[in-house]
Amino acid sequence: MKTTISIVAVAALLAGCGSTTPASKPINPDRLTKVECSALKFSDEFLKKYPDAPAACIEAREYNGKRYAKFNAKVYLNSADRTTVTLQSPTGKDLSTFSFRPAPNAMIRAGGKATKVTEFRPGETISFWVSEDRMAATALPGSTEESWAVLPPLP
Repeated sequence: MKTTISIVAVAALLAGCGSTTPASKPINPDRLTKVECSALKFSDEFLKKYPDAPAACIEAREYNGKRYAKFNAKVYLNSADRTTVTLQSPTGKDLSTFSFRPAPNAMIRAGGKATKVTEFRPGETISFWVSEDRMAATALPGSTEESWAVLPPLP
């Protein structure tokens, strides 16, 4: 069974990203200006870490002068100390895999309710947004007090 979970929180994909303040209410991306994925300009640093990002962009939107790309990733492994996901193309093809380490009780909104990251099951698909000018995943433009570090691949 395929379940899609939309992240309605910032998931900073770099170690050392700062905390942010919670958004007052979720933004409906369908009401924002749509832009083409090909119009996004990710930094060289971002593309070195995530070379499949341009091919994985599902859609792009503009909010307060910033452009965001939407991505899907399938949960591959999940444990108390790390979550490993596979970035997917718009057609659902697996592209590349990476892991991140959320805080022990990190929660995101999934299906309208708060869900612990550790409760995701392999095979579930999560959706997240990345601003073209930084290496962070976010709602549009939600925020959280969490900072999730991307981990090196498992040996």
